Amino acid sequence: MTVEIEDRAAFHLLGHPLPALIDLASTSGTTVDLFTLSLRQPIMLFLYPSTASPLRPTPAAWSTIPGATGCTPHLTSIPPHIPRLLVKQPSLAIFGLSTQAHVEQVEAKQRLNLPFGLLSDEKEELLQALEIPSFELEGKRYFRRMTLLLQGGQITRLDYPIHVPQEAGSRAEGLLRTEQELMDEVEARDAAAAASQTQA
Repeated sequence: MTVEIEDRAAFHLLGHPLPALIDLASTSGTTVDLFTLSLRQPIMLFLYPSTASPLRPTPAAWSTIPGATGCTPHLTSIPPHIPRLLVKQPSLAIFGLSTQAHVEQVEAKQRLNLPFGLLSDEKEELLQALEIPSFELEGKRYFRRMTLLLQGGQITRLDYPIHVPQEAGSRAEGLLRTEQELMDEVEARDAAAAASQTQA
């Protein structure tokens, strides 16, 4: 089990079981129960606050909230990395997730030509069940930007926070590193630190 965390607000999510019986509307026209699906195949879930939409006005204070803007570059950063993600994990299912209305997500997927589905937690059921880091504006809660890897009914790896939206796709590849690759990186860092101390 591996984690990429710089902010402990999401630390409780690592290894957390997924809630069952939460059906999220998908832009594919179906619903997705992440718990059930993760028992069959791994899932990479890109959480984002909300894309701008021609179907509703953007909240006036949106640009003043750290991390709120940048959802379009966030989502469009993912497609170039999908081939490499699938090489590492051929059965990987990929979704974007927000609390945005389903109809707005359908519009965004078409407009941005996204090759993966978007899931709507408009009722905030998943957000509340997992206590996912979020912010509130005008009575609605929005996810903080992060990436989750789901397997076997739980969250096995995560990347949070993601300060630069357009780096989400490249950072996601790191969540699929093998345990050996991770051990090699730790050993390399330890060796570099030891060499630095010796030189000092």
